[in-house]
Amino acid sequence: MFNEICILIPSLNPDEKLMKTVEGLKAVGFKNFIIVDDGSDAAHQGNFPETDKENNFIVLRHSYNKGKGAAIKTAFKFILKFSTTLKGVITVDGDGQHAPEDVKKCAEALLEQKDKVVLGCRDFSLPQVPKRSRFGNKTTSRVFKLLCGIKISDTQTGLRGFPIEHLPFLLTVKGDRFEYETNMLLKFKQTGIKMHEVTIQTLYEEEGKHESHFKTVRDSIRVYSFILGFLVSSVASSVIDLLIFYILSKFCNFGVLLSTVIARAVSSFTNFTINRKSVFDFEGSSKKAVVRYYLLAIPQMLISAGLVTLLSVLLSKNPEIKTVIKLIVDMVLFFISYRIQQTWVFSTANKSEEKTDAPKKKLTVKNVINRSLISVGTALLLVIITAFSAGFVVSYGPSETMRDMLVLSAMQASATKWVPGLFLSKEKVKEIVDNSHKISTDSIDVDQYVDSTDGDEWKDAKNGTKLIFIQKPNFKAYLLMVKDPKRVNVGVSSENFASATGGKRIFDFAEKYNALAVINAGEFADTGGQGNGAQPMGLTYSFGKKVWGGNGSRTFMGFTKDNKFVCYEGMTVEKAEKLGIRDAVCFQTGNLLIDHSTKEDGSIGKVNLHYGDGNLGAAQRTAIGQRADGTVIMLVTDGRSASSIGATRNDVIDILVEYGVVSAGMLDGGSSAMMYYRDYYNVYNLDTSKFDTYQKQGLVNQYKAFTTPRRLPTCFIVTEE
Repeated sequence: MFNEICILIPSLNPDEKLMKTVEGLKAVGFKNFIIVDDGSDAAHQGNFPETDKENNFIVLRHSYNKGKGAAIKTAFKFILKFSTTLKGVITVDGDGQHAPEDVKKCAEALLEQKDKVVLGCRDFSLPQVPKRSRFGNKTTSRVFKLLCGIKISDTQTGLRGFPIEHLPFLLTVKGDRFEYETNMLLKFKQTGIKMHEVTIQTLYEEEGKHESHFKTVRDSIRVYSFILGFLVSSVASSVIDLLIFYILSKFCNFGVLLSTVIARAVSSFTNFTINRKSVFDFEGSSKKAVVRYYLLAIPQMLISAGLVTLLSVLLSKNPEIKTVIKLIVDMVLFFISYRIQQTWVFSTANKSEEKTDAPKKKLTVKNVINRSLISVGTALLLVIITAFSAGFVVSYGPSETMRDMLVLSAMQASATKWVPGLFLSKEKVKEIVDNSHKISTDSIDVDQYVDSTDGDEWKDAKNGTKLIFIQKPNFKAYLLMVKDPKRVNVGVSSENFASATGGKRIFDFAEKYNALAVINAGEFADTGGQGNGAQPMGLTYSFGKKVWGGNGSRTFMGFTKDNKFVCYEGMTVEKAEKLGIRDAVCFQTGNLLIDHSTKEDGSIGKVNLHYGDGNLGAAQRTAIGQRADGTVIMLVTDGRSASSIGATRNDVIDILVEYGVVSAGMLDGGSSAMMYYRDYYNVYNLDTSKFDTYQKQGLVNQYKAFTTPRRLPTCFIVTEE
């Protein structure tokens, strides 16, 4: 009945059940048998039948125990050498665990499915299954499903049917013992060979009566070597990766992204080489595999950096904690990476399809250009899909706090104001922005607010100023103290704004006024981030003269002729003249940060801190204020980088309070946020080896926009003493 099927039984020290298995299989119609004696001892030789070539009954022998995998391979080699009529081979255990009727079902499925491997799968939920077998099989099945995407109900079944054309391939699969059966399943997935399950009976002897040749510890390690090898490779690479990441983060003060890029570049090639040869036993095109590997490794690196950055922001910026966070993130990505590498990077599933007799297309310039455009287009499409998917997850995911923070951060810069509208309605964006403008005012008595001045505060001052570098968990800040407020003025890019065609860069302001220090000042039209700073917005004064604007509702801030800093929501020309304004600019409404009441004797009463009540976006920011003793405080924060995400409104207020400011306002921010200090790196003996071009020209903060520094209509300047 099954003349084209051969039964293969690997056996070690069998008992009488071996012959009972053979007789049972003969009874249901099987004619061809190969039994492999895998080095059985003399006491068990009598349980093997004799070879009967005329009746297609072959017994092959190993002189010593080589393992089940080696025994199966020995039979495969024999079949390929001497048989020309077989269509398939079925491996059967000789201990009576496979019923003849089930083997018959597998043979029928093998002949019907033709090119598929047939697996006889047991039901491990039945009560007669030993606990050890139930646990082991379920564990392996779950590991296969999770890591490899292979859904098999019985990964340890010995009843398997193979089409004859798969035998040469099966001889290349690594493993000589029980791990061989596991490795072949992995290779089926890697090469695209399909598998078909046949439900069979679950037959077990009473516990203690069945002698298994499976050595729990030793053979379990071999069975799980596919993941252990990947683990060893990954751990070795991760040790290098984490060590370099920690060194760069701890001692070089590199940001998360840069540290991750350098560390991953060093470790990735080693990881690729080990995985290609030792883990996945890949024999295909190395060029194609390395391209695929880095197409996986680069997004994985960015995801790792992004998640580490996000979690570091939420939890801690401490280098040790940050490294632990990275370890946890990378452990999760480890399992995802294994599956992708196994099924795509080192996959040869389409290898057989590539070997056709069809003539190859001639490689022309047109073909190269077309393929390049397709590749670039595909990459861009993937980037767009990923970006939009991330946007929708953030917009409609479980965290409204994260959504609001990112929306407000985008709204801080003119160039990105349009981004939230891609995912949220105009009404929702407006609601988020309006909620952020809700103010909660804290009033503190000035006697409790301002500490007595430190007599040594100005001992290390330079030119009547003091530049302080501040490192906060989520951002870097640069604070300039100017002892004499008379030195602070508003510089303008043009003497006639009405005819101006563009503003000046911060370096130009420094040159024009021979200024020691400069920060950006008032608002200007900047639709889509394309503004050129030709004219300011709102009422503007410079050196005692009104140079632009009229009555308005914007936040107005500046200095009076008696050198007092003032900040108001809304200002008229009449009121400004009455106050005696000498230098002032405007910014968007709602940017009064700190003000104070005045007692009858003219002294300061209560200091009012106007904190934001809702969620606040993080961004690059600029602020200016004054202490009770007249000292002017200028503050600029970095942003838009992994190591300095940006400051919120409340962060700025907290720093100003820390330095005793009693009156302050927020200036233009985003890519306009800049502080210049002439030759500051020499004045403060700073290492310039890591400075960028603009910092070497005097820019104190790091400029993070994709363009050259913005052109501005106004700046606050600090003149020489």
